Amino acid sequence: MLNEKLDEYLKNEYYPFHMPGAKRTDILRSDLPYQRDLTEIEGFDNLNDPRDILLELENKIADIYSVNKAIISTNGSTCGILSTIRALTYKNKNILIERTSHKAVYNSIEINNLNPSYIDVEVSEENAVIGIDYHDFSKKINEGKFAAVVITSPSYEGYILDLDKLYNECKKANTPLVVDLAHGSHLILNESWSDNFDIAITSFHKNLSGLTPSACVLINNETYINEIKRNMAIFQSSSPSYILMQSIDEMVEKFDKFYDLYKELNNNLEEIYNLKLNHLQIIDKANKDRSKILISTNSSNINGAELQELLKIEKIEIEMAYPSYALLISTIFDKKYAFDRLKNALIKIDENISFGTNKQIFRYDIPQKKYNIAEIFSKNKIKINIDQAIDKISADFVYAYPPGIPLIVPGEVIDKQVLKNIQSIQKKGIELNIDKDISIIN
Repeated sequence: MLNEKLDEYLKNEYYPFHMPGAKRTDILRSDLPYQRDLTEIEGFDNLNDPRDILLELENKIADIYSVNKAIISTNGSTCGILSTIRALTYKNKNILIERTSHKAVYNSIEINNLNPSYIDVEVSEENAVIGIDYHDFSKKINEGKFAAVVITSPSYEGYILDLDKLYNECKKANTPLVVDLAHGSHLILNESWSDNFDIAITSFHKNLSGLTPSACVLINNETYINEIKRNMAIFQSSSPSYILMQSIDEMVEKFDKFYDLYKELNNNLEEIYNLKLNHLQIIDKANKDRSKILISTNSSNINGAELQELLKIEKIEIEMAYPSYALLISTIFDKKYAFDRLKNALIKIDENISFGTNKQIFRYDIPQKKYNIAEIFSKNKIKINIDQAIDKISADFVYAYPPGIPLIVPGEVIDKQVLKNIQSIQKKGIELNIDKDISIIN
């Protein structure tokens, strides 16, 4: 589609007296795609109002995922989240979200001046988010009247929620279910996929072949299509990247091949999950995406950050480290030699560490709220040392990035558990978005 059309166009040697400014020059690096950079010239459509080739591309994506509408984002899932939440909350400012939502959800709450209620989450022994408290969700969805429910599935660590159950509860409450599916675009390749949602926002660059930050909004409930589309044109650049759209186009054209690649991935992962290790543990659960390789250090004398450094010595770069685990992301494009290297590295590291107790007590408790997020930014604020901030009202988000899940939200009281979580993470060498000082309400 898009790539073929551009190939033909470039053969005709039209000279670009238009944007972008690099003009397909040969002066700049040849390994960057200047030759294929483009703008909305005649015949190449407009992503923010697609009527031709980009509409056809979106329709093919909708067919792949069996949804009513797909809207491409070249500004990542963040753009889709901001657009969707704004479109759903014009009148009703109450929203029910998973406490461990991505910071993009919290940014939506701030800019739309929303009143969030939180769904409690459950964590594993490694303190990875493994699910939500379904009883807590059911109680809150039936007690309140919300503009939307926003949950994350799969989680950053790969745990998958029961969307069927959540969607049925939301339908009974006449509340749209929004799924942050940023880490789940590849689930369509296996039996983990569920289309039980009103709207889902997914990233093509995290687990498939779209270039960063290619993403898409998937819509089942046609009621919301026009307003989400309008908001996408607000939050998305008016000059969306044709380079990214070409990568999405190639992904769609080759999607049929991805199913066989997924089988190869499963075969390679089987060898990793069957490793016999004495100290490290590779976590495997029925509701977990196996392509997210979660390695627990709970029974060893090292923490997640130290495992990250040991793997880096073996020339393996990982996704993220937390005090009790390291997270690696594999995809259908990883080759067998990569898994062999990982296997050998883990065996070597496991042989050179010893038994220990590295368990951390970590809870995503919901602190007392004094103000809504949007109210904070008109308040007087001062910075103090985090160790002196007990019982103060935070004016900052505090999170490790990745994954960007807040430990504290502006307007909440910094209680003992919050402070303990922050101090524990920092002591284990995990970087937060704050260092020693935090902004509080003066």
